[in-house]
Amino acid sequence: MTAAIVERDETAETHRDYYRLVRTVEITGRTVRATVHRDFYAEQSLAHVEMINDYGTWTHLADEPTVEWWYDTPHPRTDLTADTFLGKTAERLIRRAAAILAPPTTSAPALTPHLLDAISALLANAHGYDSQHRVDPDDITWATTHGNRLHIIQHDDGSVTFTQAHRDDCPFITTTGTQECDEDCYLPHAADQ
Repeated sequence: MTAAIVERDETAETHRDYYRLVRTVEITGRTVRATVHRDFYAEQSLAHVEMINDYGTWTHLADEPTVEWWYDTPHPRTDLTADTFLGKTAERLIRRAAAILAPPTTSAPALTPHLLDAISALLANAHGYDSQHRVDPDDITWATTHGNRLHIIQHDDGSVTFTQAHRDDCPFITTTGTQECDEDCYLPHAADQ
């Protein structure tokens, strides 16, 4: 998944010794700049994308190797249009930056204030209202190898069900708690298999 790209500015320059395209966009609230500079010589040419960091300076994100675009562009002349020949390279760099800056995808449920309150109630019911309970990595490993997957179902009436008692394809799980269990949820422990 890539992040949305909002166009901000584009500057194209053409000189007898070089031509250049600079595209500035916004991606996930970050200012991103792609620069493609085509000189007479490949070693003096460049294509890179960078973003403004939290300190107000530019941070390098990615390069486009010169060999990937330089040979497909004409030598500099004043009658060229820079964006015609450098636009595709700048676009590739912007797309790469969008992929780099895209927020990670997650399948975990959002921890809304209501869900956090429900977890607090679950902890209070299990360990008391002034409880604190630490779960060590060994406990997590044991629970995931000996138990079933945790399902969290938020109901319309504000209640929340935390369950490991239902298999993933049980009607209770697949309908997020709106249908009854089919009473066929016996799952052997993973350790017993």
